[in-house]
Formats: sequence, structure tokens, C-alpha cells
Amino acid sequence: MKEILLQGGRVVDPKSGRDAKGDVLIRDGKIVSGKPSKEAVIVKVDGCVVTPGLIDPHVHLREPGQSAKETIATGTAAAVAGGFTSVIAMPNTSPAADGPNTIAWIRQRARETGVANVFTTGAISVGQKGEALAPFGALKQAGVVGLTDDGHCIQSAELMRRALEYARMFDLPVCDHCEDTSLSAGGVMNEGKWSRILGLPGWPGIAEEVIVARNALLA
Repeated sequence: MKEILLQGGRVVDPKSGRDAKGDVLIRDGKIVSGKPSKEAVIVKVDGCVVTPGLIDPHVHLREPGQSAKETIATGTAAAVAGGFTSVIAMPNTSPAADGPNTIAWIRQRARETGVANVFTTGAISVGQKGEALAPFGALKQAGVVGLTDDGHCIQSAELMRRALEYARMFDLPVCDHCEDTSLSAGGVMNEGKWSRILGLPGWPGIAEEVIVARNALLA
């Protein structure tokens, strides 16, 4: 029997509503009540927050196709090191996660090499190109938890309207990268006083706001 006592941390438990300084006893990998044994390893965590595993809803695990940037193994290891036990992977892989075969591959790879729970999203459009809708029904059956083209905004209002209607049939949330590229193209910093002083092309806030407004109306 192995015991670890996390002593003196700020214990936050959303389920019970607890948010107070306290100790947490772990026995054989499970949180238990009671007093620690004399053999318990005491870890002082003053100034730290002790909480159930966090969820990161936007990660780039890059597999398949872009393992030079990140892998499921390295990405989930980094997540766990920061207290995140579950992550939601974006579909910006190569090929894009726009069909059930790619989703199945990612989920299998996560089971084999991941050290955190990996949830997958599917692309809104085929190849994340914003031209034709991906097969939402097949993606749902493959296990995706949502739909997004990640860093690519759906520029076509008609395509977004169809995406929202179609996704509703499968109870899938749609997450859009809100950016009207006709307004943001070439921007390298926030548009304003300093972009003018420096003579650099600015990115106006309205580039995001018009897409947010459009999507709200379409929804």
C-alpha cells in the first residue's frame, strides 16, 4: 500500500463546492478519507492549488502528418505536467481530420501513446478549405466532440449557415475562428495608434466582430 499526503494546499472541488486550504490523502492512486499512515509520503503544497484534472479545450497534437511540431505523446505529457488530464485536439493535422478514418487513427494513436484523455474535433469543411462541408454524421459516429476549422474562418455565410443546421442534427457544437480576412489580410499587429506610428499594417477589431455578429444571427 502506497500513500501520499498532499499537505497544506488550496483544495478546490467544483462538485462539492469546496474551496479552502486542506490536505488530500491518496492511497494506491485513489483519493481516500481518513488519516495517513506513518509510512505516508508527505508532500507540502503550500501556495499550490489541488484540484481535479483540468481540461484544455484547444490543443494542437499535430498527428498525423506534422510530428516535427508535436506528437500526441509529447503534447499530452506537457498537458499532464501542467495539471491537464483531458485535452480536445484540433483537426489541423495532415491530412485534416475531416473524415472518420483520420479520427479513428488519432483515437487509436492516443490510446497507444497518450498519457491524458484525448478528445477529438472534426473539421467543419473538407480539408479545412471552407468550400464544402465535411461528413458530420460520419464524424459523430467516429467519436468527435465538436466541429471546427481551427485557425481558418468559414468566410462563406451560406456554408456556415448550412454547417450550423447540419451540426444541430447531430448535437455537435460548432466553433469558428472569427476573422473576416478581407479586413485582416496583411495585418501584423492590432490596428491603432501604434500601428500608425510604426507604419505597420494593422488588424482591426472589426475583422473579428463582424464574423461574431454574422454567426450569432445565423445561429
